[in-house]
Amino acid sequence: MTMVEKCKIGNKILDVIITQEKIKGKTYYVAQGIQLEVASQGLSLQEALENIKDAADVILESSEDARNQICTEEKEIAPMLTRISL
Repeated sequence: MTMVEKCKIGNKILDVIITQEKIKGKTYYVAQGIQLEVASQGLSLQEALENIKDAADVILESSEDARNQICTEEKEIAPMLTRISL
């Protein structure tokens, strides 16, 4: 399972790719920021999204460059993700 989600962090919007990974018999949801180099994980989709929000918030508080990398309003066209067979 792979999908793209939008996370609101204060007044900022971060596009996030979510993948499902099995590690030692447990299923984890791994969240990776698209516009910002940030990642986190959780045992549920909701936990992964909350964890990436927390991690991104720390980066945004400490870096003006990072704050400029993500937008403050939703774009009309969301990022798309697809899978192709080779």
